[in-house]
Amino acid sequence: MLGSDRTRRRLTVLFSTRNRGGALAPVLDSFTSLEAPPEGWKLVVVDNGSTDNTAGLLQSYLDRLPLTIMREPRPGKNRALNAALPQLEGSLVVLTDDDVLPRPDWLVQLCRAAEEHPEAALFGGCVLPHWSCPRPPWLLETAVPFSVLYAQQRRDTGPCSYAAIFGPNMAVRASVFAAGFRFSESVGPDETRRMYAMGGETEFLRRLDAAGYRGHFVADAVVGHIIRPEQLDEQWILHRAYRYGIGEGRHYASRAMQLHIRSLVYGLAARIVALLRPSPLRLKIRYKASTLSGIMAGLRNEKAIAGARSAQADAAARKLQRLALQGSGDQGREPADGQGGARRMAP
Repeated sequence: MLGSDRTRRRLTVLFSTRNRGGALAPVLDSFTSLEAPPEGWKLVVVDNGSTDNTAGLLQSYLDRLPLTIMREPRPGKNRALNAALPQLEGSLVVLTDDDVLPRPDWLVQLCRAAEEHPEAALFGGCVLPHWSCPRPPWLLETAVPFSVLYAQQRRDTGPCSYAAIFGPNMAVRASVFAAGFRFSESVGPDETRRMYAMGGETEFLRRLDAAGYRGHFVADAVVGHIIRPEQLDEQWILHRAYRYGIGEGRHYASRAMQLHIRSLVYGLAARIVALLRPSPLRLKIRYKASTLSGIMAGLRNEKAIAGARSAQADAAARKLQRLALQGSGDQGREPADGQGGARRMAP
């Protein structure tokens, strides 16, 4: 469908969800208030193996939204997104999460930017935290990056790098997927891996940037990102920091020794401040220690993968060498009469 003329007249919004039946209704309600772009739009939601009431809740919105429901039982957000790609329609794909509250003109703003900036293939918009309960006094932006924890993003309209585009509010031209790009299923939320690596969208955007695709930021395209009560818990924040570090580890191979020393220092400091009452300073040190620990784990994982690949390459090289030696041995033998080679002269 990606390449048909008929589907170029529409826009598709895509997100996956898993066991969010108790919190998904406000999100879908906000989608019913969206202003439709001139050519209309389509919403594709992938139920990623939910075992709660998510399926029934989605069904109840079929008469209120231009909704297509898919089911991908194998856990993994990126796996779910890849499974939905054949359902895309339109020249623009808007990707988001199951915990956003978009402003009514969200899609209109993204469509306008795509029309006015044909040089860009990637688009991002503002992501603002929507606190579902009061924020504790020790949770400050000066202590931890809200961009990592809650995908907060604010910046002016204009050309941007891939790093300025965040998962809850991003759009990609459909031609990118038609060219064969897919989401990596080894990163991103996956319930089969307790400490999965964060950064599924970032990894995807990095590859697109390397391929020459350019980005544009649309400050007027705004979504609120619902921050749930459990996301204000210090342990949740530290686990998040660790997962973020795992995803970033592959980019720090040249600084492994320096990072190892810093990880030891911050690890010791984190154990000391853990004895103190919650405060911005305590959170800052523990967050940094968890991030560094995750980076070191990511580095070890990359080394293990590289070692396995090297072993496979060595095995393949040895096999080719054996085949080459066998071939040269056969060529060195004198052919039997009637099987090629120089004709033997009669006595």
